Amino acid sequence: MMFVQNLGLLIILLSLINTSYSYPQHRVAFNPRGVNSVINRICIHWYDYHQNEISTECDIPAELFSSKTSPANWSIGYKLSIHTVAGTFHNGPYFWWDGWVNGIYCNDIHFHLREGGLVVVETLNKSIVYDKCSWE
Repeated sequence: MMFVQNLGLLIILLSLINTSYSYPQHRVAFNPRGVNSVINRICIHWYDYHQNEISTECDIPAELFSSKTSPANWSIGYKLSIHTVAGTFHNGPYFWWDGWVNGIYCNDIHFHLREGGLVVVETLNKSIVYDKCSWE
């Protein structure tokens, strides 16, 4: 009988620990530059601690720098999708797992034209800083 009581208390304690843990909110900054006139939209997809997409924001401007803050204290990462006339390009996902508390994820996105007029994302330079991104 004592074993059953201890097991019940352990289950309750573990469920309290599991539901009370949270991650701090994180800021992700963007600096799209280059040939961005054919970009339809840039989206950020937020992930939860199960690595499932929890929400999407598609109002990131393609012509100037901006930033977004994770929508919930249980978000553990993000992925970017860049929608162009040539198709959709994905970068990520990137997970922080609380390894960069109070850091800013700086995404310096370069857009270039190649033969045939196709727009490609040539590089995505992601860095984490604690003050501000170099373009801010």
